[in-house]
Amino acid sequence: MVKTGTKHLIGCRCILPTLKSKKDPPLHSFVVFSETDERGNLIERYVTCNNCGVVHKVTGFCQSEIINNFEGTNASLTIDDIKISLSESVCRILETYNAELCDYEHVKFMIENDVRDFIVLSQEFNDDRKSGKILKYKGKGKFEIEPFSRSEFLQ
Repeated sequence: MVKTGTKHLIGCRCILPTLKSKKDPPLHSFVVFSETDERGNLIERYVTCNNCGVVHKVTGFCQSEIINNFEGTNASLTIDDIKISLSESVCRILETYNAELCDYEHVKFMIENDVRDFIVLSQEFNDDRKSGKILKYKGKGKFEIEPFSRSEFLQ
């Protein structure tokens, strides 16, 4: 089996500041990028909540354990940690579109593993259409920005 990577949600115990005044506010979730090994098992890692800064140990897809002591706090990657392994032009594009940490990690994964994939740079919804731009990895360190537009049928 081939090493793969995917984005998924992790739930945190915090609440976004804009929702704190609501009765029974929802807990915060944030997107993380995780890799699997050659056998398809998720590789455990540490991530930091983008709202409250609590460190999570990612144990499975959409599963994490909150780390209550300081174990792993220095093992959580930042955007700056990843930027040093990406070209200046790719970093500039990701910065321009305000990409999140999981997008930087996904791009790094595509390059290091020569996986032809893409990330969504921007998207908007107009009536029943979703449109935007993607950053597509074409292999051998080459990228391309492509627009997209498709029908979205919400039920």
